[in-house]
Amino acid sequence: MGARALLLGLDGATFKLIDALGDRLPNLARLSRQGVRAVLRSTTPPMTLPAWSSIITGVGPGTHGIYDFVRRSPGRYALEFQHAGHRRVPTIFKLLSDRGHRVCSVAMPTTWPPEPLDGVMIAGFDSPVATTAEAMHCRPRALWDEIERRFGGLAFAGAQEGDTGGNWHARTLPRLLREIARKEALCRWLLDREEWTLFSVVFGESDTVAHHYWAFADRRSPRHVPSGDPALSQAIAEVYQRLDWAVGELASRAHVVCVASDHGFGGAGDRVLYINRYLESVGLLRFRPGVASPGDKLRTLATKLPVERLIRRMPAALLGEAETLARYGDIDFSRTRAWSDELNYAATVHLNLRGRDPQGLDVTEQEIVDALLAWRVEDLPVVSRVHRANQLWGASRGPGSPDLVLDLALREGYSPVVLPSSRVPSGTTWRRLQAAEYLGAKGLGMNGSHRPEGVLLVDGADRGDPGEASVVDVTPTLLAALDEPIPEHVEGRSLLRGRGDRAAAAAEAPRGKLTPAQSRQLGERLRALGYL
Repeated sequence: MGARALLLGLDGATFKLIDALGDRLPNLARLSRQGVRAVLRSTTPPMTLPAWSSIITGVGPGTHGIYDFVRRSPGRYALEFQHAGHRRVPTIFKLLSDRGHRVCSVAMPTTWPPEPLDGVMIAGFDSPVATTAEAMHCRPRALWDEIERRFGGLAFAGAQEGDTGGNWHARTLPRLLREIARKEALCRWLLDREEWTLFSVVFGESDTVAHHYWAFADRRSPRHVPSGDPALSQAIAEVYQRLDWAVGELASRAHVVCVASDHGFGGAGDRVLYINRYLESVGLLRFRPGVASPGDKLRTLATKLPVERLIRRMPAALLGEAETLARYGDIDFSRTRAWSDELNYAATVHLNLRGRDPQGLDVTEQEIVDALLAWRVEDLPVVSRVHRANQLWGASRGPGSPDLVLDLALREGYSPVVLPSSRVPSGTTWRRLQAAEYLGAKGLGMNGSHRPEGVLLVDGADRGDPGEASVVDVTPTLLAALDEPIPEHVEGRSLLRGRGDRAAAAAEAPRGKLTPAQSRQLGERLRALGYL
């Protein structure tokens, strides 16, 4: 038994590492030689949730509506959690299930709460409850008891990333390797149970190891950390080798194999940027007066109390408000024309527009763009390009998106770090990390960072000439490989030569609100992972 098509997600995988490791990754090397190989362009910015949502829908963020873990509430300076119910188009799993096919999805981001399908869905790492899955993540729920009995459950990447002190790196590497093995065993068991039309699994370990071990492996990095433990310098290679083994084991059970990553990876440099302090310095943003910002107080509190206990004590209705306070509590919107969420994985800017926002002011996109492009550090530009939301997402742009997306300039191939301005005094628009900060945890400037160039390999189907490929091309390529028509709403294209007929438009994906308990669980999960 096995799958007709297998989608293997290697979160954050990059050809820079796959090609450098060469014959040490025989299964990925074989797929590179035999089938379609293309650099897979991620979303702009290259972020986990919108990119995976594009991979499984065939449309961009402006159409599916997932921009980040949270989004701005329309007409408010407030944030709300994103989840699968916000997605405005059906996933490939839903399309195939509605056409009478059996499907399975394991650990795919942006699938919580799991939707009803003809098959199995175990929601991905953005789902709630610490770093491990529970029965609520699995549909049908009755299957979860057997998964726990056989495999001891499931963890999404095998580690928390909010505190990397002590010997965290030495302790975490074996956990990552064990979790790959457990996930592979779980998938082999599910694959062998019956015939699937589409089977999908995402391994998050390639993302985790690149975020936290890049400085050990990369001797050119300005944040290189020599280690007396050779296992740390080889950690990325070892995780990739273990993933390659899993690819080989699972691929042998499928007719068509597609390996994809949501984005690529590269090294992070030692420059820290404070976008809101820069906007303040050019008169576009004002902070509320005070010694410590509300956001800073919340972050300090979160480091001193157990996150799970803290969040469980909060009513569900207050979770979004708490995150709003953490990000926006120190901003005086009555005197602010532009501000950033200051996310290290996405440099974005919101405009405070008169007529749209409650305390909107007279502001034009062009003046903000000009100010951002004028920012220089050590006489070099900070921002290489500014994308306007309407150009990125067009008329389909949904609610809650940022207005501008920034491409931050690399220095000798290394990206800057973005940290919250509330941590530094007025006038500090940038600084350099100290050596003790080189191995910073999530939220403190991780030493590996996202790049737009992901990975796509397709074997077992007619070889095409992909040219440039995008995350929106994965769903239509898989549908074409299965000889299934592609819905009209899909924005991507099949990469298989002569295959990819269009079908009538599909119905919109059902949308639903989270229950108070689900909302509370989602907030707890994201905070435990260090995203909030």
